Amino acid sequence: MKKAFSPYILQKKFRLNSLDQLQPQKGALLKIMDSGAWGVADLSPKPELGDDSIEFEINNGGPLYLRALELAQEDLEARRAGKSLLQNKFIRNNFLINDYKTADLNQALYANNILKIKGDRDIKHLSQVLNSMTADARIRLDFNSILSPDEYRDFLNLLTLETKNKIEYVEDPTVFNLKWKSWNSIIPLAFDFQNVKYDIEFAKFQIIKPGRQKVPYDIKNFTLTSAMDHPVGVAHGLRIAQQLAENDSGFLTLDLFEDIGFNKYFVQNKNYLNFSELALQDIGIGMTEALNNLQWVEL
Repeated sequence: MKKAFSPYILQKKFRLNSLDQLQPQKGALLKIMDSGAWGVADLSPKPELGDDSIEFEINNGGPLYLRALELAQEDLEARRAGKSLLQNKFIRNNFLINDYKTADLNQALYANNILKIKGDRDIKHLSQVLNSMTADARIRLDFNSILSPDEYRDFLNLLTLETKNKIEYVEDPTVFNLKWKSWNSIIPLAFDFQNVKYDIEFAKFQIIKPGRQKVPYDIKNFTLTSAMDHPVGVAHGLRIAQQLAENDSGFLTLDLFEDIGFNKYFVQNKNYLNFSELALQDIGIGMTEALNNLQWVEL
């Protein structure tokens, strides 16, 4: 089996989280080839969140590289069989709020939906915004582990009981520590970028990014999301969500970046995302035309 890669750069339209400095996002598509068939997947490490570099992942067989190989193999087998991995099925998602300070969180569009709000260290301002929300919407918060334990404790104390009841979960409020167990009983926590094994006592929810990890079949209360990655990564995650999603997912990330010719393979209706007819009529994960137009370098 031969392997090749195609480096890419995604130009961001907005900051992706409070840690983001708006630098272009770099990654690589991985292509495997066997007896005339081929398949692709995305390799999109996040060094700012603790991932190793692309070079390290490839040279050392890292977990993200191995997961990309698994997904590329699934794509290859489907293409070899002339079958599509995609369904014509819209997946409901949370709305993504990257900048709560400029967003109108009370607009009618958000009623009876879920907002995923990226938090920052300005906990007083954030708590005021959340406490003043009048829209009938559920809330997911994501701090990307930027708060200290004392800051998160203070944040909880600033929230009204009504606001706490609106929050479905808080994702990665701090770097994991034993205080998560008591916090988890106040507002459910969600576990994502942490360097310890997931434990339901410390977080009632788990964030699963199918492009980075297999979906564990023995867990409950999980949310499937993209990794804010290349459309190829979004496609793999979305097609898995079409089979396994249990609640509102998190795949509305394509518009965070300038279009590089792949957005035509998706169709969005408010907070629902599906594959376009162009993708559905193709084989594997689709996108054949755009993928064939890329430059590939053999590994």
